[in-house]
Amino acid sequence: GNTNTANFVFKFCVDAGPDETPPVIVTTDLLNGMPIAYNQSSVDIKVYTNEPANCKWSHRDQAYDKMEETMTCSQSITEMNAQMLYRCSTTLTGLKDQRENNFYFRCQDQPLKPENDRKTNTESYKFSVIGTRPLIITKAGPNDETIKDSTDSVPVTLEADTFEGYKEGEATCYYSDSGEDSDYVMFLYDNGDNTDHHHEQTLSFLEGSYEYYIKCGDLGGNYDVEKINFK
Repeated sequence: GNTNTANFVFKFCVDAGPDETPPVIVTTDLLNGMPIAYNQSSVDIKVYTNEPANCKWSHRDQAYDKMEETMTCSQSITEMNAQMLYRCSTTLTGLKDQRENNFYFRCQDQPLKPENDRKTNTESYKFSVIGTRPLIITKAGPNDETIKDSTDSVPVTLEADTFEGYKEGEATCYYSDSGEDSDYVMFLYDNGDNTDHHHEQTLSFLEGSYEYYIKCGDLGGNYDVEKINFK
């Protein structure tokens, strides 16, 4: 309950200007160079600048005034986030599979000022996303097999080989006895080479017939599912 008896005073100065620096694109909410799913034609993105700005984007590296696409941006200093950055949102379109898709961003500061008082980027911020191929499970097992052991609880190794997708089949695999998205459990073992990637998970089963689903997914969001059955 004790309070200080005097005020704590602090001072700071703001340069009277003029503002001679264009806005800086500090970061994006998507990772630059990230993969995307096969056949995905667009992606939403948020760009963050160090001051309120108007931003545009293009498939070509060109002047701000010539860029075709306009972003929706924060217009006031009251709209900055906790990192003191200002958001611009847009949807990048025209994405192509199996290639690097390049986009170029440029911004102009002080949206509420006359055109002559505003500073514009003379260099573009380059952003890329990588188009991929479909991920394929080339082999899943055991399938249509009978597994025998001398114990009541029989160890069974679930297997999957993955190919194509992002990085030639680099993926994470899951198993489920229902096929429902919420029921899948990730394989604990993951190993592969430069072509097919191999995934294994050993479980124990009592005597009976079983049906399981194996789903594998890569960093681009490509998935493939195979159903297996064994006794």
